[in-house]
Formats: sequence, structure tokens, C-alpha cells
Amino acid sequence: MKFLFSKKSKQIENLSEEVNKLNRELYYNRKNDINDFISILEQIQKTNNENLQWKKRQCIINNETSLAIENYKNKIIELDINA
Repeated sequence: MKFLFSKKSKQIENLSEEVNKLNRELYYNRKNDINDFISILEQIQKTNNENLQWKKRQCIINNETSLAIENYKNKIIELDINA
């Protein structure tokens, strides 16, 4: 009986370690996504502060946001594929 309890404890310990590992991966993935989003916003802010004609500025910001949207859609597709 003691051996059975010991085996179960080891399984619980292994599962706990696996859960902790997955939580760390999720944390770093979310953190990277947030940092990506912050970078996009900083790039848009930088473009907005540049001394450009309004039409050129508007075009650049539209391109930056379109690219960001496309990247995030691709990330969603990647998550769906990996799920």
C-alpha cells in the first residue's frame, strides 16, 4: 500500500511540474504578444510625431496598422492550428 501511495505522489508531482511549465510558457507567450502590441503602438506614435505631410503620415499609419492586424490574424490562425 505504501508503494501505491508513493507512485501516486510521484505522478501528482510530475503533473504539478508540467502544469507549472505550461503556465510559464503561457505567461511568456502573453508577455511577448503584449510587447509586440506595445511596439506597434510605439511605431505608430513615432510616425505620428514625424514632420510629414498629413497624407503621407496617414498612409504610413494605415500601412502599419494593416500589417499589425495581419500579423495578429496570423497568430490567431497559428493558435487555432496548434490547439
